Amino acid sequence: VVYSDDRLMKNIVTLKRYIDDGAGFFDGTKRQFSEFISTVNCRLSNIGLNIDEFNIEDPGTYTSFLDIRFMFDDNGDLQTDLFVKETDSRSYLYFGSTHPNHIYSSIIYSQCLRLRRIINDDQRLSNRIDELKEYFYNSNYPKKMVENISSKVKTFERRLP
Repeated sequence: VVYSDDRLMKNIVTLKRYIDDGAGFFDGTKRQFSEFISTVNCRLSNIGLNIDEFNIEDPGTYTSFLDIRFMFDDNGDLQTDLFVKETDSRSYLYFGSTHPNHIYSSIIYSQCLRLRRIINDDQRLSNRIDELKEYFYNSNYPKKMVENISSKVKTFERRLP
């Protein structure tokens, strides 16, 4: 209905979907994009679907998709960062709770690794991991444990699954 129509898809540079969310790049004017959205919504209305949320951002401005913020910089390179919703309390399992130590270290490791996968700039990664460490300290995690694990992850090369 939508993807197979070459005329409709001519301005779509790339498009990615995740369950009921999608993100892509449109090469055209804001007016052309509005017309594209209207056409897609007309075609999807018979099956009860529509695009009711979308962002139009100027080049060099971050936009978010799921937990990622992304943009193209002045050189045309993709830049990525973490997106955190305002409602996210950033609280983690309290260290004084009755769990084995490997659970706590796994939480630190997995959250740091998540940042490593999302963020493509080492300085931005370092800043975000430093912010994350504060949230772990607020949940009573030992500084030495947090520091050892986060420092290790900072040395990893970025790999996407």
